[in-house]
Amino acid sequence: MAGRLKKNDLKTVLVAAFLVAIVLIYFFYLSNRSAKNRSESAKNEIEKLCEYDMSFDYPKTPRDLAKLHCRYYKVFYGEKKKKSDKISDEQLTKLNNKVRQLYCDKLLAVNPEMTSLERLKNDIEKTKEGGYAFNMSELPEASQVRYFTADGNDMAKLEVKCTLNTKDGKGYLYLDYLLVKENERWKIYGWQPSNVGQSSSDESGG
Repeated sequence: MAGRLKKNDLKTVLVAAFLVAIVLIYFFYLSNRSAKNRSESAKNEIEKLCEYDMSFDYPKTPRDLAKLHCRYYKVFYGEKKKKSDKISDEQLTKLNNKVRQLYCDKLLAVNPEMTSLERLKNDIEKTKEGGYAFNMSELPEASQVRYFTADGNDMAKLEVKCTLNTKDGKGYLYLDYLLVKENERWKIYGWQPSNVGQSSSDESGG
């Protein structure tokens, strides 16, 4: 009888040890996953855009394309409040190469990689000297995007309102985007500011 009890006790201990092992494995799995998630969320916008996978998550609509381009715009010309917001030369090269993947073939042809990089550096310096910084963008409604055909190409136009931080407070900038469809993907044909001014809140003293 005593031997049987010992055998049952041993079986119970083994089962308990097995269950504890399962719980520990699951705990470590959750801990590692949580640490990975924290690491991903801790990445700043510069790192995220440097690693953006255009082949996997390319913008599907003109609005999506303008939104992603404005994210790069904010990184380039936005206010650098923290040390982690500073862009290194290596990062700037990566970011420039990423944003060039949003351009159509014609735009790439007239903007070679090194030329576009030097122009980008100059524009960033001019923005600093001008005392203003890109703050946020406001996309138009999908119904406000204008679609048309030109020279046999599917085209789209949309206007994005951008808010700026200026020496005098807040300002705004409208960017007119012209897009073309190449190989079933929307690409930037060009963009330009259509209007720049002081925000209504500052004009009214608010």
